[in-house]
Amino acid sequence: MQKMSVSVIIPCLNEGNTIYGNIKKINSYLSSNFDIYEIIAVNDGSQDNTVSEIKRFQSDFSSAPLHIIDNEINEGKGKVVTDGILKSSHSIVMFLDADLAIPIEELGKFVREIEGGCDLAIASRFVPGLKIMKPVLWYRKFMERVFRIMRMVIIDNYTIKDTQCGFKVFRREVAMDIFPLLKVRRFAFDAEIIHIATIRKYKVKELPITLQNPTASSIRIIRDSWNMFLDLIRIRLNSSKGYYKKR
Repeated sequence: MQKMSVSVIIPCLNEGNTIYGNIKKINSYLSSNFDIYEIIAVNDGSQDNTVSEIKRFQSDFSSAPLHIIDNEINEGKGKVVTDGILKSSHSIVMFLDADLAIPIEELGKFVREIEGGCDLAIASRFVPGLKIMKPVLWYRKFMERVFRIMRMVIIDNYTIKDTQCGFKVFRREVAMDIFPLLKVRRFAFDAEIIHIATIRKYKVKELPITLQNPTASSIRIIRDSWNMFLDLIRIRLNSSKGYYKKR
């Protein structure tokens, strides 16, 4: 695994309480397992001390290959992940949630799938082997199930069981093919990624993970559910127009 180079993108929104320690964990793991790596932290208009905490880590660990993209306006997770992906430079590209709900230590088995010929390896809560360390918040669980049904019906994708886990690993050329086509900027962007990958015949592998569900969430049940529904409709319309087949 050390022969592979990896870019790790971390989208950040109001993560000031934990981001310093979590980047430290990520850097420690990467430095022990990869000869070449980079960490790209992308701020999504945080209203707390997220950026100053990232810069504090950068100052304290000046040898760490950390890059910061500071977007002062909140534009959505899909937008900032895309910003980070398109600024990356290594042969494997991945993103994970800043709260480390899925630990960075899971990365090894994902990289092995990429080395074995997979184009895109994604975390999944609906394949055998899932380990849940903390129970999911009831309303998140409800939204996950509702969204899963809507996604399958609206964009006609029954093959992939789970598109929404924030831990996805790509071969570089695949990421660079998919992300410029993204139109969805918020939570449903994961579903758009998988939809594009399916249309473009990329090999997608779902892997079980250890899940440490956060004790708090910024998700707004009514507003975000409605926005997810609208985004799925947009994906379906874009797909029907052949947009995702473009080169």
